[in-house]
Amino acid sequence: MARLCVEGARRMYEYCEKKGLPYKRVGKLIVATHEEEIPVLHHYYERAKTNKVPGLEILNSKQIRDLEPNVHALQALNSPNTGITDYAQVGLSYAKDVLESGRGEIHTGFEVVGIEADERHGVEIHGKGQKVVKSRWLITCAGLHSDYIGYMAGGKKGPTILPFRGTYHELKPEARNIITRNIYPVPDPRFPMVGVHLTPRVNGSVLIGPNAALSWAKEGYRFWDFNFNEALKFVSNMGLWKLVTRNPIVVLQEVWRDVNKNAFVREAQRYCPSLRVDDTMPGWSGVHAVAIDDDGKIIGDFLFEVGKAGLVLNVRNAPSPACTSSLAIATAVVDRATDTFDWKNWKRNSVA
Repeated sequence: MARLCVEGARRMYEYCEKKGLPYKRVGKLIVATHEEEIPVLHHYYERAKTNKVPGLEILNSKQIRDLEPNVHALQALNSPNTGITDYAQVGLSYAKDVLESGRGEIHTGFEVVGIEADERHGVEIHGKGQKVVKSRWLITCAGLHSDYIGYMAGGKKGPTILPFRGTYHELKPEARNIITRNIYPVPDPRFPMVGVHLTPRVNGSVLIGPNAALSWAKEGYRFWDFNFNEALKFVSNMGLWKLVTRNPIVVLQEVWRDVNKNAFVREAQRYCPSLRVDDTMPGWSGVHAVAIDDDGKIIGDFLFEVGKAGLVLNVRNAPSPACTSSLAIATAVVDRATDTFDWKNWKRNSVA
């Protein structure tokens, strides 16, 4: 994951430049506001240096204030190479690349209800309403639904994918100059979430968030979204109960921040005390796919699995930062598929 993040960031800058997509190299501060966070911060600094993240340095409180006058912290990890872009535009650009290549199709609104595969006929992907797509091989990258699709494609039932809704608020226009770069708290190494942070965007707006509250639907983008069948599967999952019982305070805090805006903003006030609740306005929510095993442990790295007839490769987990790393992840998936499906020999035999 660390290797792909560094490579992915470099390639994302190159891609945005090539395609004329908006981006800014604004930098990032990961800030420690309590003494007990400083060893964790230095641990991440050493890991980042090992993985050759460029330009890193540890800053003291005065150096932090020189860069960001409204940010108060004991120490910070400064990453000047961190940037921002518009990933909606990036995604649309990827889609355009596929279509213009003449070697790909995109089917939206295609709800997969069955996957069949055998050596003679290849793979058939059945969609709702008797839609069928045929292929020689299949790579599944189903995100929130990767447990369902992976099992459908001949994989194991686990790991389970739990949907954690992350709510963002926006800073009002008059408060957007409170920071100039990404400001992140020191993340809790037990969890894949990175905490409530401040993020400038290429359109000039600034986001605050997200929290991480369990949703009761895979596509639960709103607080009241509820899917009975999916919720039933969640509450009957022993891995979820083990995760909750080991971390009850964290779970309750995230739910409280989801319903209480003051508590939400207070998280960012730890390092940006001049921020006020009145500086914020409603934003939007995303859903983070978190893979857990039967013991309730969060799976923090990539997980691949071979499915039906050896013709399916399931990507069961692709953790954050998947947007930043997307081009590098694509190369890693293709490399894995090349080995799994023996594409080199297949291509050689096909030419012969």
